[in-house]
Amino acid sequence: MGFIMPSLKSVKWGVLLGVLLCLSCSARGEQNNIRFLEKNVRSNEQGLFLDAVVALRLSAEAEKALKSGVPLVWAMTVRVWRQREILWDKKIAEVISRYQISYHALMDVYRIKNEQSGTEKKFTSLQVALNEMGILNNIFITADRSIFSKKHYIFGVLFALDKERLPLPLRPVAYYDSEWMLTSQWDLWSFQK
Repeated sequence: MGFIMPSLKSVKWGVLLGVLLCLSCSARGEQNNIRFLEKNVRSNEQGLFLDAVVALRLSAEAEKALKSGVPLVWAMTVRVWRQREILWDKKIAEVISRYQISYHALMDVYRIKNEQSGTEKKFTSLQVALNEMGILNNIFITADRSIFSKKHYIFGVLFALDKERLPLPLRPVAYYDSEWMLTSQWDLWSFQK
């Protein structure tokens, strides 16, 4: 019996240490590098459109990777749910828009590319490029005519670094290093037509 007790104590301490490590990592990961400043959903006869302004700030590691030639792809996810009283909310639409920022050292410019439309813009300053990338206009959500009925809807938006689009050797680091936790919180709000 005496040989079991020391091993149980070490297991308890190991679990406690693991929990504390997870809590400290999650607290460090909340850097608030990305947040929504404005968001507006418009409806017309063609459907629903989103306009948003996102404040973006890169971590030191992400900026270093960008200046070393690693393009960073950002994904803006928009979801719409219809609220239901009896069952869980029904997902009506989900749209993902991607934006790429890259740095060209030879020309000393930052390039922003909208992957949906293919449009590109060039900037001489990283902050100006991030500000421009954060202005999102006319994002088409859905043409579903049922949205226009008198039902309650919930909108959610998320803006995050697409870690799957990083080079393969960098992905494991990006998933576990708090410097790469570049994501907003889900921003949810209600909408009633």
